[in-house]
Amino acid sequence: MTSRDAPYSAKLGSNTALLVANTDWYLFNFRLNLLKAAEHNGWRVQFAAPDTGYFARLQSQGYTGHVVPLASSSLNPWHELKALIALAHTFRRTRPAVIHLFTLKCVLYGCLAAPFARRARIIGAITGMGHLFTTHSWRTRLLKTPVLVALKLALKIADAHLIFQNSADRDEFVEHRLILFERTTVIRGSGVDCDRFEPAPKPRDNHKRPRLLFCGRLIEEKGIREYLEATQMLRDNGYVFESQIAGAPYPGNPSSLSENEVERLAESNEHSFLGHHEDMATLFKETDIVVLPTYREGTPKALLEAAACGCIIVTTDIPGCQGIVDHGQNGALVEPRNAGAIASALEKILSSTLEERQAMRKCSRAIAIERFSDHEVNRKTLDLYAP
Repeated sequence: MTSRDAPYSAKLGSNTALLVANTDWYLFNFRLNLLKAAEHNGWRVQFAAPDTGYFARLQSQGYTGHVVPLASSSLNPWHELKALIALAHTFRRTRPAVIHLFTLKCVLYGCLAAPFARRARIIGAITGMGHLFTTHSWRTRLLKTPVLVALKLALKIADAHLIFQNSADRDEFVEHRLILFERTTVIRGSGVDCDRFEPAPKPRDNHKRPRLLFCGRLIEEKGIREYLEATQMLRDNGYVFESQIAGAPYPGNPSSLSENEVERLAESNEHSFLGHHEDMATLFKETDIVVLPTYREGTPKALLEAAACGCIIVTTDIPGCQGIVDHGQNGALVEPRNAGAIASALEKILSSTLEERQAMRKCSRAIAIERFSDHEVNRKTLDLYAP
C-alpha cells in the first residue's frame, strides 16, 4: 500500500509511528527490526523514503509507504523545496503520533515540516555527522554555517529529541547550542541482529590465505585511500593475503573515488572489487579481518555486523568505533588518516598464531552480543516513542 491508497483519518493516525529516511535501502537493511519491534508494541508503523528499489520489500512486510523525493546528495534548491513540501504533505496526511527521522538531512527537513504534524513527537536520529563535518572543501565550509543556523531553528520549532550514536557527536551539538542536553539520548548504533549475523559453522581453512575486507562507501572519509596504501605496504613487506573491497562510489560526495579510479580497482589483480554487495552476512562469514579506517562515524553498522560474524576488526580510534573494538582483544584501533598505522596493526594480526586469531574472533562475537544486540537498542529507542 502506498500513501495514495492510505486512508486519511486522524483516528487511525493517532497511534501511527512514521519512520523517515533518505533511502529505502537504509530502512530495510538497518531498521527493519525496529519497524517490527514497534509494530509488536502496538504502533501502526508507516515509512517515508524515496523509492530506490527497497520500497516494495518494505511494503511486502505489511508497512504503508509514502514516496518522498529526499536525496542525501542533492543541492538543487527546487528539488530540495519539493522534498520539503512532500514531507509536509505526508505529515499532514498521516497525522502520526511519532515521527522518527534518520540522518542529518532528514532531521533538518522533518523538523522544518513538523508544524504540519501538529502534536506529533519528533525524534531525530543523528546516524553520522555527514561530510559537512568531515571534509574541509570550500563548498562544505560555505554550507556549514547556514545549515547549522537552519538546524538550530528547525530543532526549536519541532521541540525535537535527538538520538546520537556516540557521546562525542552529542557533545558537539550541545556545544554549538543546537539543542539542550536534556533533549538528547545516546544509543550506540542501530544494533545488530545476532541471529542473522553469526559466525560460519566451521572456521575457514587454515591453509587458505587470510582474507581482508574493506566495506564502505568509496569516499575518502571511509579511509579507502589509506586501506589501499596499507595493503600495498603489506605486499611490499612480503605478506600474502587476499583483499576484497565491498562498496560503491558516492557521486554526490566531493571526496568520492572517480569513475576512472573505480575502474582501475575493478581491473586490479591485487583486490577483488565486489561493488555494492547484498549479502553481507555471508561475506563476513567468509572474511578473516575487516578493515574500516574511517575518519568519523556515528556507530558503523558494518563493524557491528562484522563483529557478530566473529571477524577480527581493524578500525580507527574514534568515538564511533570505540567499544566495538577492544584494542588487542578482537582487533586494533589505529590513528585516523594513517596508512602506516593500519599496516602495522595488520602485520601484527597476520603474524599471530591460529589460536590467537581464534580468540580474537570469539571476542568480537561476545562484544556484539553483549553490547550491541538490536533487541536492547530497539527497546531503548521505543521507550522514547512513549508519551
